[in-house]
Amino acid sequence: MSEIKLLPLEESDREQFIKDNQEAFNYGALEEFGPRDDHFEEDGEIISHETISHAIDEGTAYRIIHAGKPVGGAVIKTEYDHGDLELLFVSPAVHSKGIGYATWCAIEEMHPEITVWETVTPYFEKRNIHFYVNRCGFHIVAYYNEHHCDPNDTEGELHDMFAFEKILPATPESIQEQIRRVTYYENIMDKARNGSAEMLRQLSDYYGSSAWKRDFAADEAGLLPKSLKRGVLSEDGIHDLLESFGV
Repeated sequence: MSEIKLLPLEESDREQFIKDNQEAFNYGALEEFGPRDDHFEEDGEIISHETISHAIDEGTAYRIIHAGKPVGGAVIKTEYDHGDLELLFVSPAVHSKGIGYATWCAIEEMHPEITVWETVTPYFEKRNIHFYVNRCGFHIVAYYNEHHCDPNDTEGELHDMFAFEKILPATPESIQEQIRRVTYYENIMDKARNGSAEMLRQLSDYYGSSAWKRDFAADEAGLLPKSLKRGVLSEDGIHDLLESFGV
């Protein structure tokens, strides 16, 4: 496996990071389609400056360093035991050297608390699809298109994209994150009893999420401490509260 380092992105390198990301994504599109514009977000770019910049602002960005030089980058976003791989790119000049896989292994090692990773990639990125499925152990869980949109995609940016998910075994670190989340929503549930619209919305979103299902399953499996206050994991309790306020 190639030796790499992940260094936090410096603000002074932000524009070059974006340029390098665009170059890497353009390479895949040009390999598949040739010099055509119809798959590009903006003139000559498969991924826009705005899209990359937003990912950097919302997540944590790293430069991939190999042999003392920047050869790519990654942006991740984590919350409790869930992680989003927002971007991962390697310079076309160093493809097929194991740098992408080494980077992914480093990311997993950095975050032992994450048991669910998600990412997306365009349908035509055969190299990426191979990488995520055959190298990194992701599974394709959805194909977003005009007939099946991502419910969280309010901007309409995820058409013709494959969604990937990787599930990892529970760890002591992930259980601690689940305890933190259950405690947080237990407090939300207490506040929601006063009829706060915002608290009820948060509670409803949690109850309908895969995170609640993971927390419920962990509790059923006896992984959460007996002393933990867990009314939020009671199906009847949370359902009755939401129903009482017409949510």
